[in-house]
Amino acid sequence: MNAHLLKPPAKLPAAVHKPFSFLRDELRHDSAAQFVALTMDIARGLQVCIDMTNSSNLTREMNADCDAGHEEVPTLDAVDTDFLTRFAAATAGLLAERAAERIEWLNRYGVKERK
Repeated sequence: MNAHLLKPPAKLPAAVHKPFSFLRDELRHDSAAQFVALTMDIARGLQVCIDMTNSSNLTREMNADCDAGHEEVPTLDAVDTDFLTRFAAATAGLLAERAAERIEWLNRYGVKERK
């Protein structure tokens, strides 16, 4: 047998992938910090959705007014624009519901009354 085959394997990390977080390690278990990070991530995703749908609608409107042969291809077709618009609206609604739940909890349990 080759000697290199008898060597114990080097200690490898558990995985190459490490979960991404906007938060420092000490904040990863803080529920308020997690909600703020989630809100920022969702808001950025919504911004992309709205930018893409707006750009697509604007391109279609401009194409309706331009000379033949000068049209541009929209980022999304009309069906995908509608899907993404409804997705963004539903996402915003879910985020608002989660925020309302957090506010209700904070109002009920988060602050002790001063005496």
